[in-house]
Amino acid sequence: MSSRIVTVIALVLLAAGCGTSAEQASEPTTPPVSSPASSPASTTESAPDDMASDSPACEAPGRYADYSAAAVAEECYTDTILFFHAPWCPECRGFEEAIKSGEVPDGAQILKVDYDSATDLRKKYEVTIQSTFVRVDPSGERVKLWSGYGQDKSVDAILENTQ
Repeated sequence: MSSRIVTVIALVLLAAGCGTSAEQASEPTTPPVSSPASSPASTTESAPDDMASDSPACEAPGRYADYSAAAVAEECYTDTILFFHAPWCPECRGFEEAIKSGEVPDGAQILKVDYDSATDLRKKYEVTIQSTFVRVDPSGERVKLWSGYGQDKSVDAILENTQ
């Protein structure tokens, strides 16, 4: 991998907040050597190895945030769940309270989608009622849909029922 590509990848990860330092992003790096090195100079060589693996190079802290396509695509989150929320819905308010008072685990994000205005997303994911949760993959494809209406209101219930 050329040093220019490695630098671009490092800058993208830095912009996504995935823990790459500015110093590493601006230094040209060389391709990794086949034998592991334990010297301090080898720290810049480990970034390409991390980026080449199948898993993300970082794990972000759990979060509850408003929906955006960019948030879905963030590689630092291994679990993304869309919460179709309506402010007038008592079930939705109960789930929101549970999410805010609970703890979303590291690497997971629950993204709040406005049920009333996101008609295209409702259609795409076949959501027919508010307080529905949809697990999506990083490309935004539906993995699992769960209607939480009348169900246990907890972060654990959301995560378990959208597996």
